[in-house]
Amino acid sequence: MERKPEPHDLLVALLLVQSLLERRSEAYFQPFGLSGAQFNILNLLGYHEGKMDQAELVDLLLVGKSSISIVLNRMVRDGLVKREEHPKDRRQVVLILTPKGRALWRKISPRYEASVEKIFGTLPVSRRQRFFDDLKVLHDAFLSEEGSLESDNRWQSHFSTGKGTP
Repeated sequence: MERKPEPHDLLVALLLVQSLLERRSEAYFQPFGLSGAQFNILNLLGYHEGKMDQAELVDLLLVGKSSISIVLNRMVRDGLVKREEHPKDRRQVVLILTPKGRALWRKISPRYEASVEKIFGTLPVSRRQRFFDDLKVLHDAFLSEEGSLESDNRWQSHFSTGKGTP
C-alpha cells in the first residue's frame, strides 16, 4: 500500500522546490549583473509602463521590505531606475525606468518568460487551476495563523490582471 504524503512531507517538498527556484533565479540573473529582487523591480516597472509609486511597488514585491531601499539605491546608482518627487504628494516617491533599465528588461524578459514556461509548463493544463487554488489555501492558512488577512490584498494585486508579477 502506497504511503500518502503527510503535512510535513508537503512542507519539505515545497522547501525543496523553493530552494531550486532560488538557486535557478540567482544563476539566471547573475550574468546580467542583477539579483532576483532587482529583476522583480524592473519587471514591475516594465509592466506598469515604466513608472510606479515606490509605495505601490514595495507592496507588490516578493522580498522583504527592509532590503528594498538598498536594492533601489543600487539600481539608481547603476542607472536602471530614477526617483522623482510625486506630483501630488511630496512625501511619496515615483520610480521611473530609465532607458538603460528598459533595454535590460526587454533583453531579459522574453528569456525569463520562456524559462518560466519551460518549468511551469510541465504541469498539465488540467491540473494548474487546482495547484493554484491549493497554493491560495496555503497562503490564506499562513495569514490566518498570523492572525492577519490584511496582506491578502497582495494575492489579489498579483493575480487580478491575469499575470502575476514575480
